[in-house]
Amino acid sequence: MKKGFENILWIFAFLIIAITWLTGLFIDTTGDSGLYSAIVRQMVESGDWFNLRINDQPYDQKPHLFFWLAGIGVQLFDNNNFAFKLFPFLYGLLGIYFTYRLGRQLFSEQAGRFAALVAGTSQIFFLYFFDMHTDLVLQTGVTLALWQLTAYFQTKKPLNFVLAFVGVGLAMLSKGPVGAVLPFLTVLIYLLAEKDFRQLFHPKWLLGILIVLVLISPSLLHLYKSFGVSGLKFYFIGNNIGRITGELAGSSTDYLFYLHTFLWAFLPWTPVVILALVKMAKTWRNEFIHKSFAIGLIGSVMALLLILSIAKGKAPNYFLITVAPFSVFAGWWLAEFIRLKGQKFSQLIAFLVIIIAGINLFLNTKLFPELAYYQGGRQVLELFETHKKPDNKLYNFVLEDYNLFFYSADKVENIENWEEFYEVAATKGAWIYTHESKLKDILSMNYKIDTVYQIRQRGMNEINLEFLIPATRNQALKSNYLIVTGDKQE
Repeated sequence: MKKGFENILWIFAFLIIAITWLTGLFIDTTGDSGLYSAIVRQMVESGDWFNLRINDQPYDQKPHLFFWLAGIGVQLFDNNNFAFKLFPFLYGLLGIYFTYRLGRQLFSEQAGRFAALVAGTSQIFFLYFFDMHTDLVLQTGVTLALWQLTAYFQTKKPLNFVLAFVGVGLAMLSKGPVGAVLPFLTVLIYLLAEKDFRQLFHPKWLLGILIVLVLISPSLLHLYKSFGVSGLKFYFIGNNIGRITGELAGSSTDYLFYLHTFLWAFLPWTPVVILALVKMAKTWRNEFIHKSFAIGLIGSVMALLLILSIAKGKAPNYFLITVAPFSVFAGWWLAEFIRLKGQKFSQLIAFLVIIIAGINLFLNTKLFPELAYYQGGRQVLELFETHKKPDNKLYNFVLEDYNLFFYSADKVENIENWEEFYEVAATKGAWIYTHESKLKDILSMNYKIDTVYQIRQRGMNEINLEFLIPATRNQALKSNYLIVTGDKQE
């Protein structure tokens, strides 16, 4: 009877998890995800899936894999949230399966299952299963590589070696060379721990590098065609170094940023992960002496977090790459605990999963859709579709509200500079979305303005406490403006 109750609990828990994940596919995009959706729409509409572009300009910041996955959905189901998110989500789910296989390969079947549970129900996964980033796709390739490398060093099977570098290649096709960092450091630390120095310089690694180069060749060719040799330098060096130095993105000097991220990202499992790391540190001589690859894995994660913490470019989504390794050790700890504590502890875990999934179900169905209303692009499109005349066109002027380009029924034109603005503003019925400082400049010019709409907005990627609370939400909003031109004055 008790076992039957436990089974019902777990069935209910997994049902809520699945529903929560699925509801996230219908929430509007925001921030980087909005940019990616605009690139995907332009890729699909142009039919050119090789040369990535945003508003007719070549795009060099991210490789192809995420855009191809999202593009399949948009090709099949048109421009909507579900279509854009479906295949990156499914690919991201593979990362949870690979986490299970990694935990099983390193420790045990039960450890693998708990590892997948911790990863899939961690707060960071609930978040990025609706706010799609390239890191979601990246972690899948990295986890595949780590699983297959573990299997290779245990079995020496060539297929595991090949699949490990397929994983590295897919990771690098997701976000560049950062996809190789964890696998490389894990192998390096493992071989040093084993004192197997000969393998460090074995020619087999050249075959692995060749596999990776073949897989990332579409991105390399695109960058070379669009930007020349500088595009290749940017992919291999500039993009990563620029984020560390802050030249490309970010100016953070908060060296504890990823400690803060760790504490919320693994909720409700944060104490479990901490306890697992503490136990590992205390017992590694006894329990891990024959598991040098586990030492290599945790060592590589700590080294990567050190690099990320020093870097000036920081973001919570960068932490996703470390979730699988941490979850594997949490799964090992939980499996040991279950073995000692038995069925009651298993039921307690099931209740915990139900609570965290239920909270995120509320967020995905109530709070986040409510906040999404305040995104400027959605408000602009609502006004434009309601009041436009047949010959009217919508333009974006120096705003990075990329949702506008994805959700609009008709193509939204981007105004790059004042010369382009003068040409557009001279026509009647141009709807121009811009910010307050540009509005002041425009009003001082000799153009007839038919209507000015104030857009009180805030992106969901800018959530703070003031924005979350309905009573103070209006204070957190910023104003952009939608200008409708009339006839030019003489």
